[in-house]
Amino acid sequence: MRIFAKLGVFSAILLISGCATVTESGYYWGGYSETYYDYIKTPSDKTLDRHIEELYEIVEFSKKNGLKVPPGIYAELGYILAKQGKQQESFNYYQQETQLYPESKPFIERLIADNNEKGNS
Repeated sequence: MRIFAKLGVFSAILLISGCATVTESGYYWGGYSETYYDYIKTPSDKTLDRHIEELYEIVEFSKKNGLKVPPGIYAELGYILAKQGKQQESFNYYQQETQLYPESKPFIERLIADNNEKGNS
């Protein structure tokens, strides 16, 4: 009977830890590495859409679980959306990045300026 109890506890721990991996620094990265690699290796609308979905999932999971969204996630979403012509949505994500990570402000300002130059050309 003790073996079954220990096996049950062990299984529960594996189940819980397997559902969501949060790094020691407290960030949830989900499947970011896999979807980003897939997109870089085989760029297509399908792999880009999967990567965008993963970025949104990371944001939602982080918010839902009281975690800080990892650095660069909002910026990457903003950049992708800007390339798709979704300027206001892009700007909103850029703002969230700078609010969460003030040190990113010069980089984000450069992205916005570059985007504005391309939009005015």
